[in-house]
Amino acid sequence: MREVFYILFGAVFTGSASFALGSLLLRRIGISFHRFESALFTFVAGSGVLSLLVTLLCLVRMAQKGVFLALGAAAIAAAVWEARRKPLVRRTLPAVRLNWLVPFSLIFGALFIYYLVNALAPEVSPDGSGYHLGNVQRVWRYHGFDWGYRSMYAYLSQGLEMLFLFAFAFGKHSSAALVHLIFFCTLPWLIVCYGRRFGIAQASLFAALAVFASPVVAKDGVSAYNDLAVVTLIFAVFYLLQVWSEELNSKYLILIGFLSGYAYAVKYTAFLTLPFVLAWIWWQKKLTVGAVLRVGVPAAVLVLPWVLRNWIWVGNPVAPFANSWFPNAYYHPGMERDYVELLKHYTGIKHWWQIPLELTLRGGVVGGTFNPVFLMLPLSLLALRSAQGRRLLLTALVFAVPAWWNVGSRFLIPSSPFVAMALGLALQTIPAALPLAFAFAALVGWPSVTSMYCDPWNWRIGGFPINEALRMQEVEPYILKYLPDYALRVPIEKYVGRNERIFSFAGRPNAYMDRDIVVSYESALGNLVHDTLWAPQAHRPVIRERFPFFPVTASAVRVSNNTTSDDFWTLAEMRIYLQKQELIRSSNWRISAFPNAWEATLAFDNNYATRWSTWEPLRPSAHVQIEFPKPTRLDEVVLECDPAWKAKLEVDARLPTGRWVGLTDTAQFEKAEPPGGIRLAATRQVKRLGFRYLLINDGDFVYEDFQKYSKYWGITHLANVNGTHLYRID
Repeated sequence: MREVFYILFGAVFTGSASFALGSLLLRRIGISFHRFESALFTFVAGSGVLSLLVTLLCLVRMAQKGVFLALGAAAIAAAVWEARRKPLVRRTLPAVRLNWLVPFSLIFGALFIYYLVNALAPEVSPDGSGYHLGNVQRVWRYHGFDWGYRSMYAYLSQGLEMLFLFAFAFGKHSSAALVHLIFFCTLPWLIVCYGRRFGIAQASLFAALAVFASPVVAKDGVSAYNDLAVVTLIFAVFYLLQVWSEELNSKYLILIGFLSGYAYAVKYTAFLTLPFVLAWIWWQKKLTVGAVLRVGVPAAVLVLPWVLRNWIWVGNPVAPFANSWFPNAYYHPGMERDYVELLKHYTGIKHWWQIPLELTLRGGVVGGTFNPVFLMLPLSLLALRSAQGRRLLLTALVFAVPAWWNVGSRFLIPSSPFVAMALGLALQTIPAALPLAFAFAALVGWPSVTSMYCDPWNWRIGGFPINEALRMQEVEPYILKYLPDYALRVPIEKYVGRNERIFSFAGRPNAYMDRDIVVSYESALGNLVHDTLWAPQAHRPVIRERFPFFPVTASAVRVSNNTTSDDFWTLAEMRIYLQKQELIRSSNWRISAFPNAWEATLAFDNNYATRWSTWEPLRPSAHVQIEFPKPTRLDEVVLECDPAWKAKLEVDARLPTGRWVGLTDTAQFEKAEPPGGIRLAATRQVKRLGFRYLLINDGDFVYEDFQKYSKYWGITHLANVNGTHLYRID
């Protein structure tokens, strides 16, 4: 039970420190709320302050338990002293009928217990055990950001992970999940308070239940994800905009801006919050310089640490996205394109009318279901008859935009409170419809009932793991049931040194590993290792593309592309000849390329397991170039490669006078067989890149070849765990 105490302490202490900092912040801003809503906004605002402080501590490598304990204790003491020195008198919200409030409170309480037990249980969610807490675990290991680790997930803003880190210091993984649960439980009460304040109490109680009892929302909310924190912040901003519109107190804009910036700091997809706020103020005809500053400056306080961190660290302020706009050596634009395209499309859906059923009843294809009561969503259009309904539906539409780039149901969670409230408003106009819908939502949203109608693989809460939650039995079997890769800890800790890196084609539960695992698709380094290991089977350079021309004396030569194509252009080796003799390569040659200049030397390393690639679709400016230290005579360029058949290549030379001239665009193709030893060349290159250990699944492309020709690869098999093999490069 001691472990449970620390888990609960970590979460409660994080929530208390947030509440204390929020109390101090709201007093400084000088705004006051009604009684119950005050507690909610105090926590939400204070969590942003705590997140910012932890971020700053991570920047200076001061993320330590003692520092967190002192920070939290000081915040709580200051808030208590301030409250006693100057107590506030708060008004109460308009009353709500008990025949609605009591059933809602009872259902909320029952679901809360169910959710609490699942959040207390060991963290086994895919992304929670993967990159969310993987980032936290790595930061905790280094007491700050690890600037040497490169991964697309490490570049994302981590505002909520900073709160996870604060709790993790005391209660580890489950404590972080409980922090997310606090946001999850804050959301429905914010919805209820909104309804009470703006005269739609019954519709808001229905909406709060419909969201709280949605399977995908619940599963997300009890896991170390960040979606429920995002929707809570978005709804809080919407709430405050309504209050500001009524009272026109400019002090509210400061808090609105602060929470808008905090939403971005928690998750990139919440970037729409700030433009939404400015559009709202413009619509109210109050968009002055002063209003923009009151919103923009507090927002910048939360946004800039993450933007500047990425700009300095990666050279891309919005990494891992927009790499075509901000080229860098750490993430390829082509990998970004493929990743985004993969997320944009449903797999297994043939007709549009399947989507509502997947989102509400089945869930296997879309990654989770909302409460089936949302099948009545077309009725929400009746809410367009009121100004309140129009605002709700428009807001829902705005925050559904990120779902265009990721079709997973989680990305519709930010819209769910707004469409649920609009549906509640519409049902109010139909006699007895709202109470019946409320009862239906409660029934079909209960976790054990959900299992009766959804797909077996639908992402949802699947049980009530009380023994694991209270640590009354060993938790390893529970973790292994959901995370088979957890068993890799033993061989990894046995064979792999603490400072060693491991390469893997697939993601792993990094939250439970204290070694850095570089995944193939998460970084340019991972792409390079992936490409190198695939070379012996997937892209041996078996074609020579010859470009002969009349002898010329040049200070530089380049091969450039003159067309546009979705294909990548790759080169294993580029060679220069004079009278059938290859010019000896010199370290004085200046090698360059565009795009992907950082890997240009791979086309000149005499290693057929490596290749330079544009790593983005072909465009006319793409080229590979050599500048000679002195004018050099040549009469042929040879490319050894997998030809990019859609490319239109030509060879250009820069004369000693400085003028570029075209030499030829006619290629001669011939088959060639690279020298032997390409497998060993591949593993030697991977070792040079800093990897001595590989995690290979049975289904990975290279596995069978590893099995048959391990001697030629120069590897030793160390362990096999659930179909995943640990190899050492000798």
